[in-house]
Amino acid sequence: MAALLAALPAVPAHAEAPLVLAFDELLPWKTEDNGVYGGAYTEIVRELARRSGLALDIRNCPLKRCLLMLEQGSADIIIGLRETPERKAYLRFLHTPYREHGADRVFYVPAGRQTVIRGYADLAQLRIGVKLGAEYFERFDQDKSLKKEAVKDMEANFRKLALGRIDAVLIPEDQGEALIADLHLEGRLEKAPYRVPDHDAQRSIAVSRKSVTPQRLEVLERAMRDMARDGTLAALYKRYYYDAYHIPATNVQIK
Repeated sequence: MAALLAALPAVPAHAEAPLVLAFDELLPWKTEDNGVYGGAYTEIVRELARRSGLALDIRNCPLKRCLLMLEQGSADIIIGLRETPERKAYLRFLHTPYREHGADRVFYVPAGRQTVIRGYADLAQLRIGVKLGAEYFERFDQDKSLKKEAVKDMEANFRKLALGRIDAVLIPEDQGEALIADLHLEGRLEKAPYRVPDHDAQRSIAVSRKSVTPQRLEVLERAMRDMARDGTLAALYKRYYYDAYHIPATNVQIK
């Protein structure tokens, strides 16, 4: 499917305002390295803009600032955002999802110790690495009895786990597999049997109600629908996730 991307014809950008992407880094899906923006989610928005005949202007911002920009209309579009009633007040979510659901929440442990977590009760005596401010699943998030060690950077948690300074790391499976590959920890860490499926609704790109006109929204809706139908979304995931991080498709399913 990757060949499909190279064969796509160029679409000239119209002489109108660019599509402004509010960009908050979300490894491995949205990455930034010295002003170069990448990752599968970023490439999905790039292709969406291209098919809509629009130039793309990427604005890097912390999530709270990104949301304020969308609410005020100084940014037009964002990807990787959960749909909530509060956000729907100032955002429209496209009908065609870029993913049907999020990734399972999984626990990584040192190799050979996967049986240490077979169920929720096994978490009681463990030191568990999490990301500061992240939400995982309701029971875990509200459980004050667990030993949770929060850090800003999940790479730090994986390094601590490899060194034996914590017992487990909780993370969405798709992010975890990419970090394992990026940090070259294959064979040193593995997933425990206990996992929690993500039951949230499908994930869709959101646009600002204030800045995106009904006419532009219609163009974006049509382009997104076509990307799902012709295999472009699958090709982008293959190229910028599975191939980029050398992750076998059997390790994690992107749907």
